Amino acid sequence: MLFHTAEFFFLLIITFICYYLFRNARLVILSVANCLFYAAASWGFLGLFLGMSFTSYLIARRIPKGQSRFWLTIGIILNVANLAFFKYSMFIIQNLEAVTGLTLVAKDGFWAHIVLPIGISFYTFQLIAYLTDVYKGRIEPTDSYLRFWVFIAFFPHQLAGPIMRGHEFMPQVERTHKLTLTPTEFKYGVYLILWGLAKKILIADQVSPIVDEYFKNPADLTMAQAWTGAYLFGFQIYADFSAYSDMAVGLGYLFGYRLPLNFLSPYISANATEFWRRWHITLSSWIRDYIYIPLGGSRKGRLRKDVNLLAAMLISGLWHGAMWTFVIWGFLHGMLLIIHKWYADGLKKLLDALPSPGKAVSRIIAVLYRIIAVVLFFHITTVTWVFFRAESVQDAFDYVTAMFDPAGWANFVQQISSQAFYLQIVLVLYAAHLLEYIVRRNEEGIAAWWHRLVPSPVRGIVYALLVFVVIAMIKGEKHDFIYFQF
Repeated sequence: MLFHTAEFFFLLIITFICYYLFRNARLVILSVANCLFYAAASWGFLGLFLGMSFTSYLIARRIPKGQSRFWLTIGIILNVANLAFFKYSMFIIQNLEAVTGLTLVAKDGFWAHIVLPIGISFYTFQLIAYLTDVYKGRIEPTDSYLRFWVFIAFFPHQLAGPIMRGHEFMPQVERTHKLTLTPTEFKYGVYLILWGLAKKILIADQVSPIVDEYFKNPADLTMAQAWTGAYLFGFQIYADFSAYSDMAVGLGYLFGYRLPLNFLSPYISANATEFWRRWHITLSSWIRDYIYIPLGGSRKGRLRKDVNLLAAMLISGLWHGAMWTFVIWGFLHGMLLIIHKWYADGLKKLLDALPSPGKAVSRIIAVLYRIIAVVLFFHITTVTWVFFRAESVQDAFDYVTAMFDPAGWANFVQQISSQAFYLQIVLVLYAAHLLEYIVRRNEEGIAAWWHRLVPSPVRGIVYALLVFVVIAMIKGEKHDFIYFQF
């Protein structure tokens, strides 16, 4: 069930009304809504989700009672095995066939018909995090499966995050019957939902068919076409994924919950480290806390730190999809993180050795350096997105080859002219990205100005227009959120 459909808004309104009418039944109401939301995709996959969550709930309750490491291991193995079966079984089989030259499965056999349950990667990571946190003593296991189901399957974030932690969300779930909703919180929640809808429908869905054309035959692209298509995909995936996250946070507000922000304008990042503090923040922190640090983090020397970092990013890439393109994408970001950390250490030593040019000059240099670094890293990120979007490794390398084709400089002006319209769209999208950054940083001030200077009748008209715009938007053609496939 997509957020930008009439069916979803019907479910939301009914759930919202019942939630505030029947305070003592809130957990039951949310549990039913969670089931209906997920069952819209498949009743069978709902049964799988319920089964995995209930098993993890029982294991979590066993962990503090003895043999805790054994039960944690069992819980992790079961969840990883469930994910691996549905997501990676055919990937493993196909690679074994390629290596051995043997035909291991029939084209129309059982393995070829395995369907990936939507949201499985997200809820698997949440279940593993919960079990680990119970084992580490960071949280106490809940004694209510009803609360646990609401925690793990809360429908706004169920299919594509944010990835919730037990210490963040479980205390809120336990206070569900006490949660209240102020007019300010309601308006802020609606604002985030509309913001997300606008990004999804007005940007991501409009850019999607254009991007599809660019990536259809990558070997035939000119240099300008290749860069234009990659730029557009970068904004498509950001608008698409951040739209879901914004709407999830806004929906959480409507029910009194506070979900963490998942994006902070990533395309203003000056390096890989900053990018992963701004892009899919809850996944980044999950990879850090449950993979990178357990592998040893930075505690065992520089070389081991780099190996751990690369391993964590390779797993992150594989988490996104069972294709070598995603593994390469993770590898590239791992290398970018490693290179940046070496570069930052070397730059610091160099600057410490040089005489200070003074505060005014230092400030100018810092601003210029920042601008150059942001522009450069945006283009590096754009190249990595090719591997995320391409249908195969060969297509990805064909696409990147087109981006760096030396022959493209011979008629550079003509190529740019041929892509002028879409390149203007790219500039507009980047300006919108900067505007979003400014607005999100100054939300309270803008809201105060809005209520102080705009008369209430005018605000009412604007709100009514927004409702009509939403109705019009959800009547159009629907595109799945990109991250639903993960």
